[in-house]
Amino acid sequence: MAKIGILGRVVPGTARIRVVVLLGVLTMALGGVAAWAAAQERERTGAASAKNAALSDNARTSEVKGQITTAVDTVFSYNYADVAKTEEAARELLTGKAVQQYRELFALVREQAPRQKQVLTTTVTDSAVKSLTGDRARLLIFADQQNTRTDKDETSHSAAVFAVDAVRTSGAWKIANIDTLGG
Repeated sequence: MAKIGILGRVVPGTARIRVVVLLGVLTMALGGVAAWAAAQERERTGAASAKNAALSDNARTSEVKGQITTAVDTVFSYNYADVAKTEEAARELLTGKAVQQYRELFALVREQAPRQKQVLTTTVTDSAVKSLTGDRARLLIFADQQNTRTDKDETSHSAAVFAVDAVRTSGAWKIANIDTLGG
């Protein structure tokens, strides 16, 4: 049935106009959906988790775990007879904020270890790389510590859990921050 306009005439092409308008609306709606989907995809692939090599690069994750495990075992172990050896190792294995943090932690060791004839052995039992982006990593460290006071022939054992931030400099991973997770 033909449509009659205001002046009483038949308006040709009204059905065609409706189809064109409908197609235009559909095109705009589909374009909006496509734009939304593209934004969602960018958000997913641009997210921090997508950039976290700890989730995708097993070789680098293993490298940082191995080197930081060795560093933790070394700098958190000492023998009262040669405290300077541990401090020298710390100069090689620590950088940034960790240097001052270690000095503060080790001040008590320097004072008490020779007097109490302490030997502390720290052994990392497990670690997890929380994030690995470029030359920066954050690790959660689980360690066992054996403290022997040779002056009293006493040995105690304890567990330690802490986090470290690491940076890769000159081809080696070093501890840059020590987080005792105490708040």
